[in-house]
Amino acid sequence: MFKKIALNVFLNVAIITLLMGIAWSFKNDQYGYATAGILAVTVFIYLKVQLIKTVKKLTDKPKS
Repeated sequence: MFKKIALNVFLNVAIITLLMGIAWSFKNDQYGYATAGILAVTVFIYLKVQLIKTVKKLTDKPKS
């Protein structure tokens, strides 16, 4: 479970950092960097959703 928590922290930091980078690249007219950042954020958000589904499945207790 520690690995999943560490992965979640990494994904959060990566998403926040990339969003700041996207904002910087639009401000400085660097649209190539913005495109790459948007693609990377999309991948990280997809991975975060998959991680949430996995953790939710692990923590669900069957009703008896």
